[in-house]
Amino acid sequence: MPITKARQWKTAEYIQDNWRVTPKLTLNLGLRYDIFAPPVDINNVSRTLDFSTPTPTLVPGAGARLNSIWSITYKDLGPRIGFAYSATPTTVIRAGYGLFYYGGQFDNINILQLNPPTAGSLTITNPSANPVATIQNPVPASLYPTDPFFNAVTVPADRKRPDLTLQTYNVTVSKQFGSNVLDIAYVGVKGTNLDSSIKNFNSPAPGPGDLQARRPYPTFARIRYQDFSGASNYNGLQTHFEHRLTQGLSFTAAYTWSHERDNQAFDTNGGGCGCQNPRAPHEWANGVTDQRHSLAVGYVWALPAAHVSREFGSVLNGWTLNGLVLLASGNPYDVLLGSDSQNTDGQTERPNRVLGEQLAASKQSINEWFNTGAFETSGFAYGNSPRNPLVSPSTRVVNLAVMKDVQMPFNESQRLQIRFEAFNAFNTPQWSTPDANLGDDTFGQITSTASANRELQLALKYFF
Repeated sequence: MPITKARQWKTAEYIQDNWRVTPKLTLNLGLRYDIFAPPVDINNVSRTLDFSTPTPTLVPGAGARLNSIWSITYKDLGPRIGFAYSATPTTVIRAGYGLFYYGGQFDNINILQLNPPTAGSLTITNPSANPVATIQNPVPASLYPTDPFFNAVTVPADRKRPDLTLQTYNVTVSKQFGSNVLDIAYVGVKGTNLDSSIKNFNSPAPGPGDLQARRPYPTFARIRYQDFSGASNYNGLQTHFEHRLTQGLSFTAAYTWSHERDNQAFDTNGGGCGCQNPRAPHEWANGVTDQRHSLAVGYVWALPAAHVSREFGSVLNGWTLNGLVLLASGNPYDVLLGSDSQNTDGQTERPNRVLGEQLAASKQSINEWFNTGAFETSGFAYGNSPRNPLVSPSTRVVNLAVMKDVQMPFNESQRLQIRFEAFNAFNTPQWSTPDANLGDDTFGQITSTASANRELQLALKYFF
């Protein structure tokens, strides 16, 4: 629970206009200017490291306010431009470009409360050979060092924080034929100055010897260093087909083929940078949100009415079928060492790839989802396995539903709807990501499902 009280001023001015150049062409024009003032903690519990001396210290003093946490950027000028062009009465081309800014999240200042004396967090280890902490005495004083090395959180040494920038661009061609509409679009998003944090900033390079003495700043334990120089890139081909209601049938399908890459993994709030070497943190790789293929198909079909007597009609008529099919490829994930064999504090350590071994298992199963023989410990060196080399299991879900409307005999304006639904109707297992920590007994195995299996639901709804 944050004990900071963060406050921030944000101002924005914009102009926007739609200009119909010709009966077939319309332009959308806009310009926005944002100013994001640095956040201020009025509780005065936020502190950061001052790197102006060889031995950094936490500033300001206890109870003092951390002013000018970073400098203001006065360059957030974001144009927007788009157009819609009716090439034919049934064909429309649309395109657009926009530049957007974001001035940061309060987590950038909230985590600064974790510094001493507010929190003063420590990383302590209970010896495995002769444990100090026991069940009878789980928190002994001897577990804590006399002169502790505190963990710290800090903003960049230069106090610069360029605002997150997103460029979005797209072009769409829409075609109508009969009761059908087909959209084909290209969508691109480029992110710069993305927010993250380097959790292993004070970790030494791999090697033997006392860990604390080898740290870049040995007067502290772990240092979480906020970083605002991440980048990402997304490109996608998006298609959408819709059959509008005819003869009781509506149908829609959407398919996306895309690729997302980034150089940091997660933002500050999402877990921080996935970097192995804190001195070279920006490793380009497929991002954790990368999903190459995604297909969603949905339909609603009101069954035709049977021309029978009223008694039989009350049973045979009023039925509706609907369903949703979701098929999607998995997301990339990392393979890490399960122990601190590199002797770097064990936060993000990757193994080595074994030369000549393929990543795919010879016969994929939940007991060996990938080839575990393709990885080995790296010793006192950074592992050469890239970030996110594997892809999690795909999604395959079919949801079905049957509905029937029953007209109330005593009032034609009222009806009862009976609805039976089957979620994941075929009970297809939706596997979770396998254990990817080298050294675990379950390394390479799937031990759980990512979501519930088949669920059945019966519902009644009364309309009046």
